[in-house]
Amino acid sequence: MMLSYPFKRFAVAVLMGLFFAATLFYVWRAQQPQVVVDAPQPLQCVSYAPFYKPGMNPTIQDTYIDPLQIERDLKALSVVTQCVRTYSVSQGMDYVPKAAQKLGMQVLLGTWIGWLDAENRVQLQLAVQLANEFKQTVKGLIVGNEVLLRGEQPEAKMHEYLQWAQANTEVSVTYADVWEFWLRHPTLEQDVDFITVHILPYWEDLPVAIAQAVPHTVAVMNRVQNSFKKPVLIGETGWPSQGRQRFAAAPSLVNEARYVREFLQAAHTNGWQYNIIEAVDQPWKRELEGTVGGYWGLFDVDLKPKFAMQGSVSERYDGLLPYVISLCLAMLAAVWAWRRRLPLSSQLLVIFTAATFGLHGFLQVDYVQHAARMRNEYLMLGGLVLLGWGLLWLQVRQLLNMSSSHGLEQGMLLLFAGALFAVSVSLGINGRYIDFPLVLTLLPVIVVLITLIYQYGQYPRAMQSGKAFVWLLAVLTLIATNIALGVAMLELGNTSAWMWAGLCGLAAFVLPAKSMLTPQAAIIPND
Repeated sequence: MMLSYPFKRFAVAVLMGLFFAATLFYVWRAQQPQVVVDAPQPLQCVSYAPFYKPGMNPTIQDTYIDPLQIERDLKALSVVTQCVRTYSVSQGMDYVPKAAQKLGMQVLLGTWIGWLDAENRVQLQLAVQLANEFKQTVKGLIVGNEVLLRGEQPEAKMHEYLQWAQANTEVSVTYADVWEFWLRHPTLEQDVDFITVHILPYWEDLPVAIAQAVPHTVAVMNRVQNSFKKPVLIGETGWPSQGRQRFAAAPSLVNEARYVREFLQAAHTNGWQYNIIEAVDQPWKRELEGTVGGYWGLFDVDLKPKFAMQGSVSERYDGLLPYVISLCLAMLAAVWAWRRRLPLSSQLLVIFTAATFGLHGFLQVDYVQHAARMRNEYLMLGGLVLLGWGLLWLQVRQLLNMSSSHGLEQGMLLLFAGALFAVSVSLGINGRYIDFPLVLTLLPVIVVLITLIYQYGQYPRAMQSGKAFVWLLAVLTLIATNIALGVAMLELGNTSAWMWAGLCGLAAFVLPAKSMLTPQAAIIPND
């Protein structure tokens, strides 16, 4: 039975209203305080790297850190800890022991060991010189960081470096690597004063969900301590606040706070020595590890704490801003719809669409700022955002009986399908550091779906774009769906992967079906 036009208009407005309500609940829920255990203070030690300002990157040789910056950084960090761990003595980092001495802090002094023996020996000689000069400040000399993991030197060479350091300084000497590599190279124990292991549940070969993260760390520490006779230092442990979910290990601000606080309690209970990675977020790491690489810090790039060590923690601290943006757009839309004398149902549709766009637009811009690592990624992710906004605009014009270019819509549908295909292929080939851009793609898919639901069975359909075009859209989205499903099945427990597969599957139906219809087929007459 054919439904009346006013009822159809109202039904579409209700669907958009429900989508707005779901988005509003998501934003509200993300701002609600979450109960997290309180942590003992102060922290024993944190990893310190000063390369958090724009353009700073330790992999660029001419990067140099001003001593005044190091002094300011350590003064800010002294509020939460009296010890910092470094990873190199080059690029101005040799000033850290002196700056720490002024503040009464201690240093786990790192020596970078890489591919070239000549450069390694220069680093090691300078590090030993600093350790001997600042004996009261340097509590340990770390000769090499994950060198065996990266495969840049053999075990025999590491023995040589460690023995040389032991012979030339009275400061305690150690080597740092992930816990598995210490178990594979136990003979290194004979050349160190204590064992330094890295335990990062997020980066494990089989990542651990946040609920099991600290118990996993406890189990690893028990295994390591039972395998070695010398004292064990946890040289790196932590959790990222942003980035790609791996299996059940989901980066988030609440999860970072939860892991750090629960770990600190476990460390206090078990009497562990530890160092948290890391003091300040490191944007340059995003080029190597994706979004997640830049968000392990306890402080953001403005040297503001990302969370406190006591009390509740919220995932987002946007305040009223997203609601204000949504309300302003809704009010502008209401005025526009009233001046055009649209039916009440169409006015509601416009208002709900504008309000939803305000919330999603806010989340999308925020996502791009966190996920984009370089100019081309800003262009790609920003382009995907604008493409989604364009599709939204075209759907609303059709629903309001306004003129709409069929060719423009088809081009946008094809670009959108291509984007889904490209992301899924990238995830399938090398997805370790690639995010699932759900927030950038959900809005256009849902709005096109709402339009399609209204159209279905109501108006004559026409193959305007041709069978070849429809088949191309179908093939692109189906391949994207299949690859996404493969990624999800390989990463059991990864809700983001399953959601991406579901979104691609929905798009595999929505985009080809929409391409078969003329723009006029979506019109809701203003009778």
